[in-house]
Amino acid sequence: MLSVLTPLACLLLGFYVAAVRAWDLRAWLLLAVLVSFSLVAAGSDTHDKIMLWHTPLRHVALLYRSIGIFGWPVWLMIFAVYFPERAEFDRRHPRLKWLILVPAIVICLAATMVRVAHNESGALYAAIERFAAKINLLRAVSVWLAVIFFLCVLGIKWVAVENPDARRRLRVLFSGLAVSLVPPYVVEAITTNVLHMRLDQLPPWIEVPALSLLALFPVTLAYVTVVQRALDVRVILRQSLQYALARRGVVLLQILVSIIVILAVAVLSGGSTFPQRMVITALGIVAILLVGLGARRLAGWIDRRFFREAYNTEQILNRLADSVSSMVELGPLLDTVTKRMAEALHISKVAVFLREQNRYRPAFALGYGEPPGMLFENHAATVAELRLRNRPLPVYFSDPRSWAATLGNAESSMLQALQTQLLLPIARRSELLGFISLGAKISEAPYSSADTHLLHAVASQTALAVENTRLTSAIASETAEREVLNRELAIAREVQERLFPQSHPEIAGVEYFGTCRPAQQVGGDYYDFLELPGRGLGLAIGDVSGKGVPASLLMATLQASLRGRALSGDGSIDCLMANVNKLVHAASSANRYATFFYAQYEAGARRLTYVNAGHNPPMLLRQNGSGTEVVRLEAGGPPVGLFAEAAYESSLLELRGGDVLVLFTDGISEAMNGADEEWGEDRLLESITKSWEAAPNEMVTAIFRAADEFTLGAPQHDDMTIVTLRVRAESSLS
Repeated sequence: MLSVLTPLACLLLGFYVAAVRAWDLRAWLLLAVLVSFSLVAAGSDTHDKIMLWHTPLRHVALLYRSIGIFGWPVWLMIFAVYFPERAEFDRRHPRLKWLILVPAIVICLAATMVRVAHNESGALYAAIERFAAKINLLRAVSVWLAVIFFLCVLGIKWVAVENPDARRRLRVLFSGLAVSLVPPYVVEAITTNVLHMRLDQLPPWIEVPALSLLALFPVTLAYVTVVQRALDVRVILRQSLQYALARRGVVLLQILVSIIVILAVAVLSGGSTFPQRMVITALGIVAILLVGLGARRLAGWIDRRFFREAYNTEQILNRLADSVSSMVELGPLLDTVTKRMAEALHISKVAVFLREQNRYRPAFALGYGEPPGMLFENHAATVAELRLRNRPLPVYFSDPRSWAATLGNAESSMLQALQTQLLLPIARRSELLGFISLGAKISEAPYSSADTHLLHAVASQTALAVENTRLTSAIASETAEREVLNRELAIAREVQERLFPQSHPEIAGVEYFGTCRPAQQVGGDYYDFLELPGRGLGLAIGDVSGKGVPASLLMATLQASLRGRALSGDGSIDCLMANVNKLVHAASSANRYATFFYAQYEAGARRLTYVNAGHNPPMLLRQNGSGTEVVRLEAGGPPVGLFAEAAYESSLLELRGGDVLVLFTDGISEAMNGADEEWGEDRLLESITKSWEAAPNEMVTAIFRAADEFTLGAPQHDDMTIVTLRVRAESSLS
């Protein structure tokens, strides 16, 4: 067993793993350990029998066996550091291990030189015999140090690791290798150093059990590597066997059908004429060629359908990871991801769950008869585990150490109904957007670490794409809402423009004009012209507090209240303003009010009666001798709507020919340039004076132009409204 079976098992396992995972350095490390152990287990005398070979290769063989036997402690220690995963202390302090490895390597080389010298030249060995004795002692010590180092490192890794699968592998590895190494070496040490005997001199009931334990070494490594998926060899092993059987089955089927065709040709050719036999033979050849073509297509379909060796999974998933990040529609995104995953790894069932209102609901499913109806709450144990680990989670219900075995009945039933074998988190930063449930592969092979690595990359890109689709959807929804709002504002602007005077009543002896330029689509400034009973003219201007739609609504209320009271012709202007104040106060909130100016002009008497409710005092300009007199119309009361009850005092002015009256809102006088400097009423008055002789509409245009030249394109921060009225001269009246 130790000379033939155990070394053979070591070589088969080591070379197979290295062959199927040639890119993995751990596979080559496993090969080195197993080759070295195969030589140690077989044993060897100091004088090696291979030196009796009559071939130059005996020297190479001697060197190979010597390095293999004496290098066993070195490979064992390196194996402990790097298998199945690199030790955490070595990641932090990679140079620390060389304090032990360098002396072991030196002892290995020295022992190899001594053994080669012993076999090649007796005289040379006699010269270094004392040195050889010390080297043999150091080699024995190094073996024990290697075994202790090996078990300590594995034990530390076993205790420190958090992954349940890795912990399970390390537990099996530590236990199996401890049992396979410690008892045989203890028996050998006692026999050699205490009893001063050879192992073959021990009683069989001691020797056989002790040395038989060495066979557990390759068995343990094979179990951890293949069954526990330390290097994912199980996937390749199972698929390669299934692949070989499937492809050989196709070949056998092709041969069988070809034989049937040949027999049919032979039977049909019997008793036929030569031309008939030629036709039958030609048809048979065509049939065989068609069978070959069909067999090749069948083999290709089997490759694509069941086996990843003939279908480049890595390329498919890498292309998928690159493409999903640019998708902006959720439906096509999930359809592409699930179908490509199923196609690449031949997965029978895939379900995608996305978070909606603190629940994870099925968003897409593939391979189920009916769409899954289960829901995972935000506080569910499955969700918490995915959020905590943020990596692919295998689902093992049969393993009591697995996280899935601790789930409650409800969640366990849902995952079993989904036939889940692997869960992929769809996470972005620290937020779990959803997860993907993957069922079993059609080939029944487990998911390898290469599979989970690629799938995790796809899931990460999917998370980015899901976040992008949600942001795109939110932006599209916001854009649609904005478009609706813009349409509504356009309608509101149109309605508001209809509230401004659409015609100017002709009043004897005066010219007048007004306009409003809102800062937004709708504003809170108001002006109006009313044709009063007795051919009088009502002039109104107001500025509602605030901007936008609320201000425009209050402006409409103000207009309706004024027109309703003014056109009835009842009472004085003082009472009219008091009633308007009550109506506006009742129709608006406590923080809404309007500064307002209202005047009534009597054409026959040229009298102007007005009330100023907290508004910017209008300017009345008239010629006075050689200069221009400016009269500010200030009499009145508080802004309308500010108080429920308010008293207003009117005032009367006698107008003269050539007088100019300018009503304005503070958006004109407080217009600002880029340096936050106000235009001011002085500049307003200057622009009015410059356009004194112009018609009212031309005067308004000149005032706006002067204000715009001052602001130099700075944003308009308030509504701008101007009303001008000019009293014609005496000659023009006649």
